[in-house]
Amino acid sequence: MNPDIINAAITFAGTLVLAAVSFLLKRLLIRIDGIDGRLTALDAMTQAKILNLDQANQARITSVEQVADAKIRDCHATRSNREDSIVRMVVEHAKEADRKYATVRELLTVQERLLAIDNNVRAVLAVLERFTARGGNHD
Repeated sequence: MNPDIINAAITFAGTLVLAAVSFLLKRLLIRIDGIDGRLTALDAMTQAKILNLDQANQARITSVEQVADAKIRDCHATRSNREDSIVRMVVEHAKEADRKYATVRELLTVQERLLAIDNNVRAVLAVLERFTARGGNHD
């Protein structure tokens, strides 16, 4: 066999093998690029979903905080109203107690005057009785 033909055949076979390997390698690289592109798209979509979930969670947290703050303000207002009501009630009871005490003091004063009048009337009656008793003895 002629070495030129063998060299040409080996070169041709090498070229065919190299072309086949190159074709397969190119197809593999295209598939890898396709997978990489899909992974990049999947990563972008995942990041978008994560961002969306994060924003939704932040909105929920803000909403819950606003509701909690509103309930706290409502509780404070309710407590303040109750405290104000209790203070008003205590003041009203104190005024009523003062009025009752003043009434009792007035009644005690009237009672003291009536006792004094009663004592004076008894003294006058006793004196009159003595006069009538002396007058009856002189008759």
